[in-house]
Amino acid sequence: MKNRAKKVFFLAGIFLAMILASCSSKTRVSSLISSLDEVDRYIAQGYPEDALKLLAKLQKKTVSPMEVVGIYKRYATLGEEKYAEKLLLRTLKKNPENLELNVVYVDFLKKQGDFEQAFSKAKILKETRYASLYSELYLRRIAAQGEEHSADFFLDEEFKPIYLGAYYATHDDAWLKNAALIYLSRGEYSDAAELSDEDNFDASDAYFWACVFYDAERFDEAAICLLQAQKLLENDSANVLGGRKTLRKSLPSQIEIASLLSDAYVNMDDDEAAQAVRDNFIANYMLGDSKDVSSDSLSAIYLNSALYAQSRDDRKAAYMNLSYVVEKWPDYAPALIAYGNFAYESARQILDDPLTRALRDAGIFSADMRRFDEIPRVSISDALSRMEESLERKKDEKLYVAKLELEEKTERNVEVRERLSKVWRVLERNTLATNLYPPAIMQYATHTLLSLEQYDEAKRLFEKYIKARFEFDEESSLEENILNFMRRMHLWEVEYCAYFAAAEKNADLAKRLYEYAVYERGISANNGGAEISAECSVQSAANLAMIYSSTGNKDKALELYGRVSGRVMDSYLKSEIMYRIACLYEAKGDKESARRSLEYGLYLNPGNARAHMMLSSF
Repeated sequence: MKNRAKKVFFLAGIFLAMILASCSSKTRVSSLISSLDEVDRYIAQGYPEDALKLLAKLQKKTVSPMEVVGIYKRYATLGEEKYAEKLLLRTLKKNPENLELNVVYVDFLKKQGDFEQAFSKAKILKETRYASLYSELYLRRIAAQGEEHSADFFLDEEFKPIYLGAYYATHDDAWLKNAALIYLSRGEYSDAAELSDEDNFDASDAYFWACVFYDAERFDEAAICLLQAQKLLENDSANVLGGRKTLRKSLPSQIEIASLLSDAYVNMDDDEAAQAVRDNFIANYMLGDSKDVSSDSLSAIYLNSALYAQSRDDRKAAYMNLSYVVEKWPDYAPALIAYGNFAYESARQILDDPLTRALRDAGIFSADMRRFDEIPRVSISDALSRMEESLERKKDEKLYVAKLELEEKTERNVEVRERLSKVWRVLERNTLATNLYPPAIMQYATHTLLSLEQYDEAKRLFEKYIKARFEFDEESSLEENILNFMRRMHLWEVEYCAYFAAAEKNADLAKRLYEYAVYERGISANNGGAEISAECSVQSAANLAMIYSSTGNKDKALELYGRVSGRVMDSYLKSEIMYRIACLYEAKGDKESARRSLEYGLYLNPGNARAHMMLSSF
């Protein structure tokens, strides 16, 4: 019982000591505040000596950094820089990591004009809530050096915290954009998008972040920003006309906004909304707004309208838009390429059987013949002539390759030897360095060689090109180099690396490369690989599914084939995919699903012999 009582008294003693300590602390703080108030009264009444005496007493009793800051401010008010600095240095020696003390000391050095020392001490503030002070000194230091720098200098990684620190201090969106540009210059679009501030002050801000979201393939957010930019641009224009505001920033045009907005809707698979944006703009443009007639964005709007009409089999609208765009912008390569494709399709659609010729000779025209004659057409010679004239004025590898491919599609009875000779001539004319060519030229050459069954030549040429283009490390294997540079390659380069790896039975490398192409590009990457990338070819996705199947992952193969089949437009390829799906269902013991897949595959391509053979065995 006595022990228990002692224990109780002991605990009570501890508790009482804590209360007394707390009271003592509060009393001391209260006393300090009272004393500082007294110092302020001395200063206000013109008794600096009395104020200094009291401050000298107080600093001997002061322990906490924040109390030191209070005393420092009074020394600074009295103009006693030496006392102020001495107090700060002594306290910093005991508390070197205290941010508030460092901020005060850096500010002190800055006011003394010692910017170099201030910058050195401010490094501890980098990436803290006081980073703006470090940012200011960093930028002051560069300006003081008086050197001229290129734009790339200010896109260095070390400027990222500088710009962000400046933004958090000023909330000026220009600093945030600077930080985003560093990410964008490195292709880190998703990271740039994460910096976006929801408050867009004008159309320039909204359009900038729309572009960032678009590059990050967050198209819904890009569309929201673009709609906001349209409204803000209308408001800005109204304010300028009313004389209420002078704009400080260069604003996007309605053409640029409409063009990007329609593209965003296309990427969201909302073709109708995209065309509505284009129709609305074209209607306004045709009413007489010709200020931006040379704009690339405007030419893109007309081209996309043509492609939309073509996808809806509205050949008249497609022809009108294509004709307009190639006349108005004769060097706009994408339109010239589309014009060439339109010409090729025109040449393929022939209503020239013996009965039709006989009826025409007799002056008789059926309804089908009249409809056919009303379809607008473009001659291949006209398309090729426009391409040639543009190439004489302006070099464009993609247009050059499109011209070559259009010529090859229309040439008849050309021997393999002549086609091979043409490939080598094209490569020779477009050599940049040893084994190095423009990417579009190399893609054309590799594709053509493979189509002519020149596998060894295609592989040898492509491997030399990849090694030269990325300056592969000679100490590492080809496989290691490919994987190291995979993310810097064009997608078609990754797909060909995967194709050749698969052909050489390097399943692991082919699988990794195809997975990158299918799941780690574009929208798919942003959705955690839940979709097939819109960029990759359906052949690559089908090849990956085949690798999954051959390595025992049949469920994953079946899932991927199912996704691929929804994207395939060619009936022969889709029929082959349905056959492969049937094989997987049969391996799983699901003969009914296998039968349905085979029947659908044969509906798409009645000549699919393997599907016929498999179905007959059921």
